[in-house]
Amino acid sequence: MKESDKSNLIFDSKEAIAKKLFTFLIKEKGLEEKDLVLCAPSQEEQRDFTILSSSNRYSDEEVKALQQSLSMLLSIFYHNEEVRDFIFQGLDSLPNSICLYDKDSCLIYGNSDFCNYMHLQDREAAYGKPIDDILLEIGTKFTSIKRPQGYMKIKDVLRYGKPVIDWEVEVVSESVPNDYMLASNDMYPLFDNQGKVSGAVEISRSRNNQIKQVRNALGLVADYTFEDIIGSSKTMVEAKKQAMTFASSSYNVLIYGESGVGKELFAQSIHNYSERRNKPFVAINCASISPELIDSELFGYESGAFTGASKNGQVGKFELANGGTLFLDEVAELPLHAQTKLLRTLETHQITRIGGAKNISIDVRIIAATNRSLEKMIEEGLFREDLYYRLMVLSLNIPPLRSRPEDILPCSDFFLRQATHINKMGTKTLDDDTRKLMVAYDWPGNVRELRNVISRIYVLSPSSVITREILLSSLKSSNFNRQNLTFAKTPENRLEEKRLAVSRCQADLMKEALLMAGGNKTEAAKLLGVTRKTFYNMLARYKDFFT
Repeated sequence: MKESDKSNLIFDSKEAIAKKLFTFLIKEKGLEEKDLVLCAPSQEEQRDFTILSSSNRYSDEEVKALQQSLSMLLSIFYHNEEVRDFIFQGLDSLPNSICLYDKDSCLIYGNSDFCNYMHLQDREAAYGKPIDDILLEIGTKFTSIKRPQGYMKIKDVLRYGKPVIDWEVEVVSESVPNDYMLASNDMYPLFDNQGKVSGAVEISRSRNNQIKQVRNALGLVADYTFEDIIGSSKTMVEAKKQAMTFASSSYNVLIYGESGVGKELFAQSIHNYSERRNKPFVAINCASISPELIDSELFGYESGAFTGASKNGQVGKFELANGGTLFLDEVAELPLHAQTKLLRTLETHQITRIGGAKNISIDVRIIAATNRSLEKMIEEGLFREDLYYRLMVLSLNIPPLRSRPEDILPCSDFFLRQATHINKMGTKTLDDDTRKLMVAYDWPGNVRELRNVISRIYVLSPSSVITREILLSSLKSSNFNRQNLTFAKTPENRLEEKRLAVSRCQADLMKEALLMAGGNKTEAAKLLGVTRKTFYNMLARYKDFFT
């Protein structure tokens, strides 16, 4: 297509349209353009375009007739402009992308959603350019889910005049690499009066939300990142730094750590920090599945593979995680026969469903976690040594909470804020004695136990200030000797405890008086033998014990 032809497909300005109509009318009426002048109104003026005669060749009636014809055509143009603007505003408001191409795959129109997912800043400047050139300029890459992956399917629609429905593509921008999108496209040919293909329209729908909902429903999503891991201790900072380094690699990772330290939190963060972050994250707890079912869970099965099998078969965790990450929690609990099949999968990158004969290729990164010593299990013949070396190409140790006491209080404050948000019972804080006790406790259940205890004492505390006694009642560890912590109390601490006890008793007395008086503060004051003013002062003084 010639450049002049392409320009006709781009909408002209009002001035250009008026000039074309002026030239057209002069030719139609057999007049000379050199003797007539078209005057455009300024932005401040509210009048229309006007025609003036630059000589005495034409009478006022002829100029007036020409002016009327121009005004009539311009009014038709303005009306069409209003209709066009209304249609374009409607197209811009749609949540789906709509664009038009000419027969040479040059962009004619794209709505706002099209520009957003294409990362196209100036659509007016892009009109008339081939779509390949536009993508190259703005750094946006389309990759088809089906083959050929790097091919623009719109070209087939233009070449063969046949629609293409539900063509899925991945859209990635070089300028915003984390802004990944999966789109489903419907493409339809447009025809001229002779039945020849004159262009095509493409309608695209983002599938990101739909895929996210499915992954959420199936647990195929990693919610946490390194920003969610709380802890500024040296050991924790080093663990996070090492995990970030591992994330940039494609090797398998083995995470060691006691129960409750947050091994899955690290696994999800590694996944979200890696190149696989837009792919599935599938987690399976190897200890929670019986040895008889572990094979079908990991590798899936075909229809009728065994008694009770679904007639439609089942996709295993490896297939669900294809392209992404498979997290094997409590990997030490895998039975030996499953260890053998897992080893073969890691070596061949293929799986075979139970009852099936077809090898299925998979691309999965394994992150395994355990709180047991695999080395000792190898000596006892409970874990395959060759599998161990396949899993621990990269190994990460998560320190227990007792070895990093400086992280206890920041974690406690964070969980308190969470409890406030969830329960909506008002802000609560830990008093100084409680905070000291938090640090002194050994937390055998690590961060999981800390979170559960904070949730419990938040609900149990009748006051907005959580005391040491409330915390003591919630610590159930037999390893914790409460008598050993009394040495940490100073005389001032003990005096303060007595004051708090007195304040609680006073508040309880006032509550009882209010209950007997039916909520009438004046009557409650009389029951306590104090003035009404004194009673109100006491309410203000002990207000924290009334929440």
